[in-house]
Amino acid sequence: MTTTALAVAWLLGIAAAAFTGAGPISSLAAAGLLAASSFAIRPRLGTLVMLAVAIPLVLAAGWRYDTAVPVQPPDAISRLNGVPDLRFRAMIDEAPENRLTSRLYRLEVREAFVEARWRRSSGRVLMRSPPSTRFGYGDFLEIAGHLEAPPKIAEFDYPDYLARQGIRSIIAYPDTRLLATGQGSDVKAALIDFRDDLAGGLDRSLSEPESSLAAGILFGARSSLPRDLKIDMDSTGTSHLVAVSGQNITMLSGLVIAALAWLVGRRPASWIALGAILAYAALVGTDPSVVRATIMGAIYITSIALGRQNTGWVALSVAAAVMTGLDPQIVHDVSFQLSFAAVLGLAVLAWPLGERLEAALRRSEALASFPLLKPTLDMTAMSLASIIFTLPITAVNFHQISLAAPLANFLVAPAFVAVAASSTLVALASLVSPALADLLALGAWPAAAYMVWSVQLLADIPGASVQISGIGTGHAIAWYAGLGGAIFWLARRRLIEPPPPQQTSPAIGLRLAVPAIGAVLLLSSAVVWLAADSGNERRLSVTFLDVGQGEAILVESPSGNRVLIDGGPSGDAITGALGRQLPFYDRRIDLVVATHQQTDHIGGLPEVLERYAVSAVLQTQVTAGSLAYDAWRDAVTASGPALIEAVRGQEIDLGSGARITVLGPQRVNSDSDGDANDSSMVLLVSYGSVRILLTGDVSEDAEAALVAAGTDLRADVLKVAHHGSATSTSTEFLRRVRPWVAVISAGHDNQFGHPDPETLAKLRLATVYRTDEDGDVEVLTDGQNLWVETSR
Repeated sequence: MTTTALAVAWLLGIAAAAFTGAGPISSLAAAGLLAASSFAIRPRLGTLVMLAVAIPLVLAAGWRYDTAVPVQPPDAISRLNGVPDLRFRAMIDEAPENRLTSRLYRLEVREAFVEARWRRSSGRVLMRSPPSTRFGYGDFLEIAGHLEAPPKIAEFDYPDYLARQGIRSIIAYPDTRLLATGQGSDVKAALIDFRDDLAGGLDRSLSEPESSLAAGILFGARSSLPRDLKIDMDSTGTSHLVAVSGQNITMLSGLVIAALAWLVGRRPASWIALGAILAYAALVGTDPSVVRATIMGAIYITSIALGRQNTGWVALSVAAAVMTGLDPQIVHDVSFQLSFAAVLGLAVLAWPLGERLEAALRRSEALASFPLLKPTLDMTAMSLASIIFTLPITAVNFHQISLAAPLANFLVAPAFVAVAASSTLVALASLVSPALADLLALGAWPAAAYMVWSVQLLADIPGASVQISGIGTGHAIAWYAGLGGAIFWLARRRLIEPPPPQQTSPAIGLRLAVPAIGAVLLLSSAVVWLAADSGNERRLSVTFLDVGQGEAILVESPSGNRVLIDGGPSGDAITGALGRQLPFYDRRIDLVVATHQQTDHIGGLPEVLERYAVSAVLQTQVTAGSLAYDAWRDAVTASGPALIEAVRGQEIDLGSGARITVLGPQRVNSDSDGDANDSSMVLLVSYGSVRILLTGDVSEDAEAALVAAGTDLRADVLKVAHHGSATSTSTEFLRRVRPWVAVISAGHDNQFGHPDPETLAKLRLATVYRTDEDGDVEVLTDGQNLWVETSR
């Protein structure tokens, strides 16, 4: 108890100095609070002895914090923020982070070109580049662009967030040149490569968003989640399951124990959980937040494994005191706060909460006999304890609380363990046998799909989350004070055990378990049957995919042939869109068409070649490249599909009478963006009497060339050229096409203002659909009739 009291005294002094800003006065107030509360709990002479040591410790902690406030002078490279056309050389010192329309690189600067010569420099820079860049950890780059200081973003202190990572400079979309590779740590490079191989195996075997969810759970790769799913997880309080944080590590360890304790016993399950979090930490990296979270989680698990769960919070307090003694500033790190709060919640609240839930439910004979009651209640108690203890931290830092979090975590916690286990098997199998990984993925997909479905369902409930303001440290202190009182009351209140179940309970449990297992098998069979029977019923389907500011079109013929025309601006966008449209078990694309070389059309196609079985590629002759085209060309070379050059008048038979006809371009690509647009492939998709015209990014000049060549442009559906810009869709061209339906592919609130109001006015006689407003737009036809369905 003395050790615990001293650790608590130190933490109290640190907290008072850190969160009040009142200097020595806060330390004196904290010392007085400690003395008063200690005597209220234990009015004994021994308390005086303990306070004689503890009160100086409170004051020492306040002094330690005040003297350790860091003075952060600008590093060498940040002194060059604002210098135009700066050139510097740097090594990528972390694994790249994928975003929807960009890739983030963290750089360690080595040299800068100053006063007409290269000089040694230092510091860290965050670089944002197009998603088509393919640099990796250890690559040494020469970079030219404009360095800036990180800006503040609304209520989020972005400069402070980056400064805690040692970053005081950012640069967006600079010119980059690779100078060398393999400049980083061999051990770190091996870990990153291994993690990338595992993540790549998941990508190849699971569709989106299930693949991103599995990667998020295994590696903490939250940034790769689709934007909508990320928002839904924030709304339902489940985002901690896919973040590199102490809360995630804590939940992983707790849920592994809960899932396995009923099979092998609590102590053996604890050792398994310890191995799981150590392996997890090795995979996600050695970031300080991960190391701290792993230490805390390991302390809690070890206390259970040694049969000392009731004193686990003692070791946790000592560990936190040591960490804050070494670096008092970590108390401001949200990851540290979440780690400590989540583990403390498990240590002091999960056990009594689980006991009382179990006692309440065992009053029902049927529920008491259910075989999975104990692990289910353990998972629920651990989830609730973690949520309750981290709620104030979430409210203060993110100004949002989730009212759906308790129910959401109850529903997804069992699936979380299942996804973690099954996706680990898929990832490891992919290193040995892709076919085996695909087979195992059939078992991994349902749990991941269930998690996605549950999160999306609960996020759509009105009031699932609420935005709050005005919540500060005082409110958090009041919450934890009330919580401490409630836990103290629970500890003093005697638990009345329910009577043991009758001898017939096993039979009742069996009667409950068998139908439950049968229902699961029936549901799984129904899902597979429905997926297998989800053909087009002799219909042609043309789906204009919502990929943001870009373009991608999926064509599925009545006979089952599948064509993807363009791939949008990024791999994340197109794989997410394909995951919405294609069965998770069928990763076949018969033909990929690249209409032209611009990023918003082919930026995501390299990812398609990596994750799908593509038989052939159709593209025009290219005389001028681009960064996106270079990545696309390398991907084609690596994956090896049949390469077909598009020729005007060429026909592609899709089977059952459906076909694609190449109407353009009139000329090949050249250096300018305008010429690249005008050399876009123009395609006519036809089935029976229905015609669908796909125009790429052609301008009015290219439209006029098609008209002058006497091309039959009649179409029932027109894909409006160049995202509805003012430079396309001439009046004469529309008079020749005469569409009933027009579809515009554009991103929400895009910087170009697409579609242009003038273009929309020209289309007033057609029914207009837009991917930025309607989501995926699917056109279905049986060759005579036409149906349009939207995802929103």
